[in-house]
Amino acid sequence: MDELIPLEYHKILDRLAVHAVSDPGKEMCRGLKPYNTCKDAQKALEQTDAAMQILQRYGAPSFSDLKNIVSSARRAQNGATLAISELIAIADLLRIVRGLRENRPSESGALTESFDILVSDVSLENSIHSAFPSPEEVSDGASSALRDIRRKQSAARARIRNVLDGYLRSAGQYLQDAIVTIRNDRYVLPVRAECRNDVPGLVHDTSSSGATVFIEPMAVVNANNEIAVLVAEERREIDKILMSFSQQVGDRADWLVCDFNTVCFFDFCFAKARYATEISAFLPNLTEDGITLLTAARHPLISKDTVVPIDISIGKDYSVLIVTGPNTGGKTVSLKTLGLACLMAKSGLFVCAKEGSCVAFYDRIFADIGDEQSIEQSLSTFSAHMTHIISILGQITDRSLVLLDELGSGTDPSEGAALAMSIIESIQSMGAKVMCTTHYAELKLYALQTPDVENASCEFDVSTLRPTYRLITGIPGKSNAFAIVQKLGMDDLVIEGAKYHLDHETVKLERVLADLETTRKTLEYDKKQAEELRFEAQCALNRAKAERAELEAQAQARLDEAKRKAADIVDQARRDTDRLLDEIDELRKEKDRADFRERVGAVKKSTAQALDQMESAVTPKKEKKPLPRPLRVGDTVKVLSLGKQATVLALPDNKKQVSVQVGIIKMKIKLDDLELVEQKTKVPQAPQGKSVYSLNRDTRDVSNEIDIRGMSILEAEPVVEGFLDRCRMTGLTTVSIIHGKGTGTLRQGVHSMLRKDKSVESFRLGVYGEGETGVTIVTLKQG
Repeated sequence: MDELIPLEYHKILDRLAVHAVSDPGKEMCRGLKPYNTCKDAQKALEQTDAAMQILQRYGAPSFSDLKNIVSSARRAQNGATLAISELIAIADLLRIVRGLRENRPSESGALTESFDILVSDVSLENSIHSAFPSPEEVSDGASSALRDIRRKQSAARARIRNVLDGYLRSAGQYLQDAIVTIRNDRYVLPVRAECRNDVPGLVHDTSSSGATVFIEPMAVVNANNEIAVLVAEERREIDKILMSFSQQVGDRADWLVCDFNTVCFFDFCFAKARYATEISAFLPNLTEDGITLLTAARHPLISKDTVVPIDISIGKDYSVLIVTGPNTGGKTVSLKTLGLACLMAKSGLFVCAKEGSCVAFYDRIFADIGDEQSIEQSLSTFSAHMTHIISILGQITDRSLVLLDELGSGTDPSEGAALAMSIIESIQSMGAKVMCTTHYAELKLYALQTPDVENASCEFDVSTLRPTYRLITGIPGKSNAFAIVQKLGMDDLVIEGAKYHLDHETVKLERVLADLETTRKTLEYDKKQAEELRFEAQCALNRAKAERAELEAQAQARLDEAKRKAADIVDQARRDTDRLLDEIDELRKEKDRADFRERVGAVKKSTAQALDQMESAVTPKKEKKPLPRPLRVGDTVKVLSLGKQATVLALPDNKKQVSVQVGIIKMKIKLDDLELVEQKTKVPQAPQGKSVYSLNRDTRDVSNEIDIRGMSILEAEPVVEGFLDRCRMTGLTTVSIIHGKGTGTLRQGVHSMLRKDKSVESFRLGVYGEGETGVTIVTLKQG
């Protein structure tokens, strides 16, 4: 396809081929052509994307040692005997296929069909690799007959060596060297020429100097003959082995060829994925509506560290884009960037642009770029360009893209500009999309005045005399010739004279363009400032949202903690109530004992203390007020630990204990635990209703084990914590947590929670009879 050459598409394929592992894969990469239908191109893009997903998650499969086995398989199918190297290549293919099947991802996307058609044969693969360790070697285990033949060969060689070793000891004076060597596949001795008659045997060779004769002693002739026979049998047996394997390959030839083609395709797809990673390319949205929108597009053959990304749009608001600007400003690179992006997408390759970029599927992409001057055909640059453009005009359809560099150049400017406008109109009338570059001012005005035609320019920094390579759509560019020569040192009089010779309309146009450029830069600066302010405001808003979310989380955490503490207090109250009921039951049984009153008082005191502790957990502690005066007998005081009023019976003793009476019970209370109650005139009040709290004696039954199987760690944590709390309150010291064996995740979570619980003295896994690793035995601290 000649239109691919100006865009340097072949260089893309060369770089793609570098990422293929096998030689057949590299051939597929170099032979890649744009697809003829959008459906095929879209399928190829999806396959590249599937390979990219597998590459990023699992890495690329191995395609090393892959060789072309098609010819070998077809020859074996026709009855030929394959060489060892050909069989090893087939075994390597089967190894690669087995690796692909065994390591197939659960989700393979558009490559699912290719994975499904792979066929492996582990038996044939292992048999070939076992029989042929290398292309020059057949192992003894290739067949039992071969093993027997080689065993006989070894025995015959051992007998020969023994005989010849005897010659070395007894006839050493006749030998040139005390060694055994081989000539014509037979064991011989190097005998001095003058002693040849002293060693009877067959002469097989003579040294180049004639001083040594290589003689096979008569005593080993039969053994050497036996080895020769065995060697011939070995060759025949190896031929049988090769024929057997070749027949197996021939029987499987069709699906072996299919496997080979599929593996090459996989290597090709993963090469596309690796190349996309190298150039930071992304999956484009391929469309058939003729609209191309590239954001931050880059030329794939220019280093991503140096190239300036550009935005290109064509087919949506306009079908013709005319790019102007100074030389070496990036106009031609912009053309090639658009052309290569469309070609790559059409070939199933990712494009060098941001995600979400849209690329139209064009049936043909034509390009006239570069100097086409031909000496052999006696064509000037202008004639060569026009010849090529005439050829393009004869092939254009309404779904084509045409890229024209320096349209109309190389001839009279006025005629060239007129011809360029006419060519653009002709292409536009056919419905094709056009992007062209030019220096002609007439084309700038044409784009400003003509519907469906848009100007664009490659930005140039006059202060540094260097292009910025940015593509600015909507504003025509300036050549900046006067600014450039002024910076280079041209005399001002010469420059002013040149300006005097300019056409009046051209001067007006240049002034308008200069004003537009100034306005554009001002607007661009204001836009940048506005974006920075918007970014700062967005950051401030995000920080405020984050702080609010953090405060809400803290409030929720405090609320949850308060709820947890409240639940703990309720549980504690229930446990204390159960204990109190048990003690009351015991006291009822022992009401006739002498110390009954004291025991009742002790129970009431402990109950009051427990209630006081629970009250202090939910109410802030108040500092004890000092006594306003010394106590007197008969004073009314409040026993702080009991929360009850009492009457002083005796003054404090030397231990600062005061005898008081609480109801009918007399007891001694520490002075610090008393608070003087000032007597006030009591006002009669209506009797208040009594609160009644019903207790369920069944709640006092606490098991020493809990089953949390089937729960998640988050579900199990509060259950286990509550269980341990109940066990501690009821005095249990050894309890069991049943979590099951499973994957061990729940067990690890329980153990992590137990390590953090300060009330846990130790824990271990169960032993035989206790549930083994499905149960954790916990020992709680006492007191």
